[in-house]
Amino acid sequence: MKIAIWGSGAIGGAVGAAMAAAGEDVLMVDVVPEHVEAMNRHGLVVKSAAGELRAAVRAALPREVRGSFDFVFLAVKSQFTGDALDAIVPHLGPGSAVVSLQNGVNEPRIAQRIGAQRTIGCLVDFSADYLAAGEILRARAGNLFIGELDGALSPRLDAVRRLLEHSTRTHVCANILGFVWAKICKATLDANTALVDTNALELRADRTYHPLRIQLLREGIRVAAASGVRVEAFAHFDPAPFLDRSAAGVAAAFAVLDDMARGQAHNNTRVRTGYWRDIVVRKRKTEIEYVTGEIVHGGERLGVPTPLNRLQLRMFEEIERGTRAMGWENLAAMASALRELDVPELLQERSSAR
Repeated sequence: MKIAIWGSGAIGGAVGAAMAAAGEDVLMVDVVPEHVEAMNRHGLVVKSAAGELRAAVRAALPREVRGSFDFVFLAVKSQFTGDALDAIVPHLGPGSAVVSLQNGVNEPRIAQRIGAQRTIGCLVDFSADYLAAGEILRARAGNLFIGELDGALSPRLDAVRRLLEHSTRTHVCANILGFVWAKICKATLDANTALVDTNALELRADRTYHPLRIQLLREGIRVAAASGVRVEAFAHFDPAPFLDRSAAGVAAAFAVLDDMARGQAHNNTRVRTGYWRDIVVRKRKTEIEYVTGEIVHGGERLGVPTPLNRLQLRMFEEIERGTRAMGWENLAAMASALRELDVPELLQERSSAR
């Protein structure tokens, strides 16, 4: 079985190194020449609290790739999906499949390009960072969820699960878009922490901002429902209470957010999100357009109001342009916007949380 990891940074690097170490026939593909050179020369190093894995790998730039692959694991940033597919398509055979190891709802876009029969969805729920050429940092272990777009439990999912389990616990599911949308909803909360230059784990646990988080999630869950997707539960996130406006529902949503904060902090060495790193360290655009933006633009198409996500998206765009600073005043502005919405149950809870 021939495998390509297309985008060998944090997620792709962690997954591909584990496959290579297990003896799989895997090619690491990346657009960064020094990363490709380091992998070919010294192997790919994945550092974690459990130790260090150094895997001998083969690596190539996209233009150097030859032949076809049974599975291509796509792990590029969402904004580069189109360019990556341009390079991948010549290397797909009739029975090939692309597995999206990405943030955002990329699966329908991939299927539109190569066909749903060659597209496999995935929710990535583990933490990793690109440290330097040939070096990846693995943080929270987490899980992977995979599935066919039509919900079929196909034999090839067993092959994909076996490959991915070299790196992370992997689960086959029948409602993969429900899991992908769950990640979108959860990720808009992750993005919210990057509006402030602070420890994201501590901010997630601050109940003062739970009402903002509830509204962000409500908007995302409503957009998913309007598009025909039932959002699934995973990793301490249960969508059920967030649309319940009763006192009991809001209390249950607070409890879910508390559990999510504790789960995110457990054995996690990353105190900053990838959104923060993109802005502060890498000085590049984030994937916000494919996370919070997915909620906002989906709401526009489907007639679902998303005022708080819209405000967050605008703030991110201004931070990326350098016209807004990260700071507590951003969360204060979101709290002010929340007070203008018809959500008295959240305003009451905000007052009691303080």
